[in-house]
Amino acid sequence: MKRPILFISALIFMLFTGCASGKIHQRSYLRAAAVSGERGGELVLAFFDDDTAVEASGEDTDAAQRAAELKNGKPVFTGYTELIIIDGTDCRERLVHMLTDWKVSPSCMVIYCGNGGTLLKEWDTEKLIGAAKQAVEQGIAPECDVITVLGKLCIGHTAEIAELYADGTAGSHIIY
Repeated sequence: MKRPILFISALIFMLFTGCASGKIHQRSYLRAAAVSGERGGELVLAFFDDDTAVEASGEDTDAAQRAAELKNGKPVFTGYTELIIIDGTDCRERLVHMLTDWKVSPSCMVIYCGNGGTLLKEWDTEKLIGAAKQAVEQGIAPECDVITVLGKLCIGHTAEIAELYADGTAGSHIIY
């Protein structure tokens, strides 16, 4: 009598957790995003499972994300995003959108680059993340996770974050 109950419990567990559904292969997990353009409508996205970046555009960030999903052939999952590269335009609104709508990880790093899309296409994502972390560790740039940056933007209307350059070096930049 106990075995059927255990079997039914295990089956229900698998149905509700998705263990048996294989959905992990049906999504593209976003590792880094470069957001630029008016209303954030220009995206370059780098994924954990692919070395090539996907470029997409739309009238706003969400439209550009939908375009990237069409190009990539899979829905984009943003919950494990490690890096957001911004161009200094509408920073607060974009980061609020990333945190509340995209639901990026609170530990996601925010960095500045005037041409983040090119940087993300030309450099390995792991190296970009490492360079930003190293800049923070060496005191070149302050902590720049999305929560810290948004807190500074909301309180003082400015925030200092890491800046990455095309030659692989880092510095800091003030965003508004």
